[in-house]
Amino acid sequence: MVGPRDALPASAGGQLSERQNHHLAALTAAGDGLYNAMHAAEGSNPPGEHQEHTFQSRRMSIAATQLEIALMMARKAALETR
Repeated sequence: MVGPRDALPASAGGQLSERQNHHLAALTAAGDGLYNAMHAAEGSNPPGEHQEHTFQSRRMSIAATQLEIALMMARKAALETR
């Protein structure tokens, strides 16, 4: 299995397929949209560039952690298909 941070096998030439790139971009856009909606719902500000999302409430923090896990798993699944 190939993880999102794993190097691609040499047989793949280290290149992602157009399909994989499309799905990774779609997952990133969906995740960003959900994080922004979470900030709007809570009344907090989205982070600046290269900063992590921080939330004020415990529930929103837990939701953000679960979203991060979901995105990592979805990216891994997208990378497993050619």
